[in-house]
Amino acid sequence: MLGENPSPLSEDDERGDKKTQRAILTFLMGEFPARHSEASLWWMGLGSTDDLDEAIKMLDLVGLIWRDGSALVPTAAARHFDWLELS
Repeated sequence: MLGENPSPLSEDDERGDKKTQRAILTFLMGEFPARHSEASLWWMGLGSTDDLDEAIKMLDLVGLIWRDGSALVPTAAARHFDWLELS
């Protein structure tokens, strides 16, 4: 019907795993300006390779991390939001 959400997924499902995304972004923010790879995040115990891959894709999609090859860093927007201490 018109106006209905065509997706059978809830908004939370579409956004992915909050716990893994939060762990990745918190770690990268704390380590900035160091760059880390998905492999190093896995080695640090932040999640399974599948969970990390999904979370990294979502964080990249929404503009909170930047990928340079295999290197991951938080974006200026993520760092600024952190600086504002809104959360």
